[in-house]
Amino acid sequence: MRTSRRFRWLKAKLAGALVLLTLVAWGSWQEPSLHEFTPVTEFVTLTAPDLQPGAAAEQLQARALALPGVTACAVRPEKQLLTLAYRPAELSAGQLQQRLNLSALPQPELSAEAAARQCPVPPGYVQALERLRFAFNLRRLFVRL
Repeated sequence: MRTSRRFRWLKAKLAGALVLLTLVAWGSWQEPSLHEFTPVTEFVTLTAPDLQPGAAAEQLQARALALPGVTACAVRPEKQLLTLAYRPAELSAGQLQQRLNLSALPQPELSAEAAARQCPVPPGYVQALERLRFAFNLRRLFVRL
């Protein structure tokens, strides 16, 4: 009776080790991409209808760059546009619009062909799988940036 418990416990340990070894092999199969080492960055273009060239444009750019999560800012005063690169983990696009008191540039609707070719798997699932693979990738420990 006691040996069968030990045997079951040993089989469970062996199965767990095999699963862990398989995950590490799967994660380390390919060399990690450099984009996996950096935080996610997104872009948004905002309209500034009253933007004038000169000091007002520079002031708006300085205000935008002072926000947490904003990594880059480009101002086009002649077209009255402000394009921002930001980290969505720190600040959302809606929060950017509220803090700068600007509205987003309207995006064109997707054509029927583009909408039909979308991946059926939600992007969050794909990103989670990529993060899991990166977590088990031992090659990332030897990459020098």
